[in-house]
Amino acid sequence: MATEERELAAAGLTTDISKYGYKQELDRTMNVWQLTAFGLNYMVPIAPAIIFGMLLQTSGGTVSLPYLLAGFAMLLTAFSYSVMVRNFPLAGSVYSYVGRGWNTHLGFIAGWVLTLDYILIPTVTASSSAYFAQQYFPDIPYWVLLAIFSVGTGLLNLFGVELISKMGLGLLILGEFVVWVSILVWANAVHSDGVGTGTLLSTQPFEFASISSLAAATSLAIFSFLGFDAITTLAEETKRPKRDIPRAIYWCIGIGTITMVACGYFGMLVVPDWQSHINDETWVNTVLFQVSKMTGGEGFGIFFTAGYLTELAVFNLVATAAGARLLYGMGRDTLLPKAIFAKVNKKWKTPHWSILIIVSIEFILGLSSNMTTLSNLVNYGALFGFATLNLAVIWLYYVKKKGEAPLSLGSTSNWKPTGLSHFRYFALPLLAFAVIVYVAINMDKLALLIGSVWLGAGIVYLFVKTKGFRKLPPHLDV
Repeated sequence: MATEERELAAAGLTTDISKYGYKQELDRTMNVWQLTAFGLNYMVPIAPAIIFGMLLQTSGGTVSLPYLLAGFAMLLTAFSYSVMVRNFPLAGSVYSYVGRGWNTHLGFIAGWVLTLDYILIPTVTASSSAYFAQQYFPDIPYWVLLAIFSVGTGLLNLFGVELISKMGLGLLILGEFVVWVSILVWANAVHSDGVGTGTLLSTQPFEFASISSLAAATSLAIFSFLGFDAITTLAEETKRPKRDIPRAIYWCIGIGTITMVACGYFGMLVVPDWQSHINDETWVNTVLFQVSKMTGGEGFGIFFTAGYLTELAVFNLVATAAGARLLYGMGRDTLLPKAIFAKVNKKWKTPHWSILIIVSIEFILGLSSNMTTLSNLVNYGALFGFATLNLAVIWLYYVKKKGEAPLSLGSTSNWKPTGLSHFRYFALPLLAFAVIVYVAINMDKLALLIGSVWLGAGIVYLFVKTKGFRKLPPHLDV
């Protein structure tokens, strides 16, 4: 193993994190396929079922278009992620990239806001799971089902990321199987039985109320793409982070976009009369369950629900893992209480206190908030983090001038982009930033308000913690 590690280091594919002031405490076990499975399980192949009704309601008729546009926006930002993970292959995601690539205080703020995603997304999925399960178990209290899908699945993270990696690929295949079987059943019902539109070729799934409503729906659809960000939180548990994390990110976005667009298209073929149901909260929260029952009967509805609940349980497992590592990165830098958030279990090599805190918050929020508000709020943190990360690429290469060269050029430090590389390191990040800002200004107004309050709280906390932005941990003073 030591020989393999030396060979990887010589090829510039891994890194000694001691040069960043850290000790390697997490086990490096992940490869590109395990990372891709982790990211797609975080995206959830069946993710449209969570917010299908909300996307339909927000856009005024389409689910496919918001997913297609969100996939394009995320691809642009993914280019910036691949650059930053090559420069800083550390746990902490946007927090580490913005902090080291641009400004340490801004990095904390980006990480602070992004914690909304890593706490609220599993809260939404756990709530959604409870709603779906109650279709078949109406006598079981909501809070019991919520506890099973939030606390029960999240606590499996205490046993280490290797468990997740071993389970991940098989569970991903199961999830994709359920999705594509469902799409085939829906399509067959439309084509053969005359359900819904009665034709497989229709413009109906692409209708929307207005450009602003489509943009608002696109901002909500980003909810389903955050798995690619979650991949980067495992940088210190990946054998070849500089090569394999970018590859896994691109695979995730490509597969995820195709799956979600197809799901949105064929699902809408079945329910052209959606306006007559859109004011029913239960229908909005379980649209694809209703679609499955309409096209395949009660038995297929059970099949779809079983697959859906399994996938969401897997999602909560990986979401808690990613969120715990974001908090671990911030705690290790003492920007959150180190004794709690940076504590690593000696046996399982996991940040156990971060895991326990996340699952506790998920359960409490799931009891006290509604899915629509939480789903909209999730994307505030993502969009803020993505916007700052894209600008951080430009800052690192054109202001600080300390960026690494591409792997093909030997990963040399303090490299200056020339010629066509300006497109990769300046034009693309700037375009991605502009797209993110446009989507963000069309977000739900309540989500913008609550997210801004959370942002303000983070700024105040940081001001006090750093004595007026004057103090930093020594290894962050870069």
